[in-house]
Amino acid sequence: MLDERLERGDVSGVRLLAAWLMLLSLRASAQGLAPPPDPPRWRLRAALTEGVGGASDAGGAVTMFATTLELGVRVWKPLSLTAAAQGILAGEEYTACGRDRRPNAVIGTGGLRVDFANGKSSSWLAPFLELHGGVGRQGVGRESNGVCAPPPVFGTGGVRLGIDVWLGKAAVTIVGTYDYLPTAAPFSVALGLSYVLY
Repeated sequence: MLDERLERGDVSGVRLLAAWLMLLSLRASAQGLAPPPDPPRWRLRAALTEGVGGASDAGGAVTMFATTLELGVRVWKPLSLTAAAQGILAGEEYTACGRDRRPNAVIGTGGLRVDFANGKSSSWLAPFLELHGGVGRQGVGRESNGVCAPPPVFGTGGVRLGIDVWLGKAAVTIVGTYDYLPTAAPFSVALGLSYVLY
């Protein structure tokens, strides 16, 4: 009787050990089959865009032309930090204090961007949204009571909403943008190229 109980105990122990080993092997197999995380399409990128937009000044419509150079650094999943320099040429001219003036501007901004498809296996159509703020300087404004204020240094902010059409390491970038200016703040549409630096 004692021998039979020992044999039954041994059989039960073997069954438990076999079941435990089977569970371990299934878990390892499941982990091996799990897809690896999708690496980002870019960690460091550059973009150059040229745009045209409309604004209002003194009750009239003004055409503004913007050139933007931007760098982006991915920081976490879809989020990246951006730094941009922008030059804006105004398509209007007015006389102030005896001289012809244009409200041309230059601004520098830093921002936070969300890329909705920054993965190597993601769609080649990659929309994005960016919010930014910074400082700028604009040409002399209109004359007021015979006085022309010097070109102001001002705080600015804006938004960019667009899409990258990726073709390997380069993309065609289409973006709508707004940037605050003291005179003739434009809404514009820009076209350019983005490139993966890393």
